[in-house]
Amino acid sequence: MSTLPPPSQSIRLQRSQSLLRQISNLDFKINQMKRIASLPVAQRAKVAALRRNQHDLIEQQAEFHRKVHELEVEFQGRFREPNEKRRQIVTGSYELKPEDLPEGWAEGMGDDAADRARGLPDFWLTVFSMTQVLQVMIQEKDEAVLRRLVDVRAEVRKEPEAGFDLLFEFEPNEYFNDRILKKSYLMKCCPTEDKMFAFDGFEIYDTVGQEIQWKEGADLTTKTVIDEDGQRRELMVNSFFSFFNPKKLYEKTDPELSAQFLEMDFEIGHYIKERVIPRAVSFFLGENDDDVEDFLDSLEEEAVCGVYSMDEERDPKMAELKEEA
Repeated sequence: MSTLPPPSQSIRLQRSQSLLRQISNLDFKINQMKRIASLPVAQRAKVAALRRNQHDLIEQQAEFHRKVHELEVEFQGRFREPNEKRRQIVTGSYELKPEDLPEGWAEGMGDDAADRARGLPDFWLTVFSMTQVLQVMIQEKDEAVLRRLVDVRAEVRKEPEAGFDLLFEFEPNEYFNDRILKKSYLMKCCPTEDKMFAFDGFEIYDTVGQEIQWKEGADLTTKTVIDEDGQRRELMVNSFFSFFNPKKLYEKTDPELSAQFLEMDFEIGHYIKERVIPRAVSFFLGENDDDVEDFLDSLEEEAVCGVYSMDEERDPKMAELKEEA
C-alpha cells in the first residue's frame, strides 16, 4: 500500500508548464540539428572538433573535482579538532578557558560550575528546529529523542568509493540501542558522452540507510493496526527517524516517483553536510537566512514537507485503515 501524498495542484501545474516548455524547446533543437547537418563539410569538421575539445575540457574538470574531493578528505583532520571542541562544549565535558571567549566578553565564564557542566541542552534539537528544511520532518514525538542527540558530523571518504557519511551520536536512551545512527551517500564523478551538458562534478547516485535497533514498543516510524480480517499490520508513520532508511518508505512505489524522492533525499543529505553541520551555531543563533530560500526553490517546499509524510488526511487508504483500527 502506498502512503505517498498525491501531488498538490501547484506542483502538477508546474510540471505541466515545464513539459510545455520542453516541447517548445524541442522544435528549436530539431531545427538546429538540421541546420548543423546541412553545413558544408569543412564547417561540420569544425563543429566536430569543438565537440571533441569540449569533451577534453570536461574530462579536465572531472579531474579537478576529484582533486578537490581528495583535498576535502585530507582536510578532515583539521576540521576534527574544532568539531570535537563544539561537541564537548555542547555536552558540558569541556571546561571553558578565558581564551575561548570573544575579546571583551563581560560576563566571563559564569560562576555556576554545575550549570557549566550541563553544556547546552537541546542544542541539536534547536538547530534542526531552526532549519526550515529539517523542521518539517520533526514530529512532536521525535523531540524527546532528539534532546538526547549530542553530536552530528560528516565524514568524507574516497575509498572504497567516493561518498560521505552522516553520523548522529546519541546519549543512551529508552528508544533504541544504537549510540550512532549513520546515513551514507555514494557519489560518482564520471561524465558520460550522452550527458556531457549535465555534468557538474560529483553527484550523489545512491544512499545507504540504517535499520534502527528500536527497543520493544518504542519504534517511532511505524504503528500497528488491525485490518478488517483481524490481521495485525504495520504501517509507516511520520517521523524524523524515517530519514535513516528512506528506501523503506517508497520501495513499493513506481520507479519514477521513487527516483524523485531519492533525489530529494540526496539534496537534504548534502544540505546537512554542507550547511547544517559546519554552520550549526549560526542555525542555533537564528543567523541562517542566507540560502534557505534558494534551497527551497530548488526542491519545492511542499515536496520537502511531504518527503516523509504519511499523513492519513492526504492518503484515503491510510485514513480508512485508521478508522478500521
